[in-house]
Amino acid sequence: MTKHILLLTALFGLISCGQRQNGDTKISNVKVDDAYKPTFTVNQLNDKLEFGFKQMQPDSLGQIFVDWNRMIKPNSDDFTHQNDTIKAVFDVYKEFYKPLDLLKLGDWEWGNDLNSKCKYVVVQNKIFYSIILTDNFNDFDWQKSKKDSIENFRPQINLDKNKVLYLTDEYVKAINKFLGTESTKLGEGNIMNPSRPEGESEKRYEILRPYIPILHGHWGGYWHLQTHPDISVIIFNKTLTKAKIDFRVGYQGGEATLEKNGNNWTIKESKATWIE
Repeated sequence: MTKHILLLTALFGLISCGQRQNGDTKISNVKVDDAYKPTFTVNQLNDKLEFGFKQMQPDSLGQIFVDWNRMIKPNSDDFTHQNDTIKAVFDVYKEFYKPLDLLKLGDWEWGNDLNSKCKYVVVQNKIFYSIILTDNFNDFDWQKSKKDSIENFRPQINLDKNKVLYLTDEYVKAINKFLGTESTKLGEGNIMNPSRPEGESEKRYEILRPYIPILHGHWGGYWHLQTHPDISVIIFNKTLTKAKIDFRVGYQGGEATLEKNGNNWTIKESKATWIE
């Protein structure tokens, strides 16, 4: 009888231990979904932009951006803290993102003027990240290395919250539709000239530029709606204590490295590395 009791006790202990382990695993793998739901459709936003443009009413256009700022808020704390990796992505972005202080990130052809004289900054809505098994960031290969992404990325940043807009799919589509794709050919007038907006697209660009620092695409027929620096990917070492960022500023690109000290990330180096 004693032998049977001991066996049952041991079996119960193993089952309980297994349940605890399974419970722990389940908790650690909990995925928090983003709760964002669009207030306006693409067509509704486009209609608002068209009305403000055709009526030449600054108040109507201004209200579009006021509503945008008020309605679309940062991701929840539960979302940004759902695991150590996601938290690291948000923390690194917040430390690095300096759209109004670009010279702290390198030397750029526009100096610090790329995003100047606008009422808002527009934060990119998707970000890629990757974890490598070493501290050598050269081991990362864009084509071969595993990458993950965060959709509807809406980080808190170190700027006045009343001046921050979070780019979402409906705003991307509506603004691109409103702006159109009329542009000069690359190299027109001078072989070094990038493509520029022209015609109706130029008029529409000029009416939106006081609000958000839109940049026309270098090659023509497209727009950079997100306010640079635009991050291509954040690469972490295995222990999430070092990070490398590949990013764009205007028609140039750069690389930055950051390190974690305690709970804080610090930019160790940031510089321009290429130009279109």
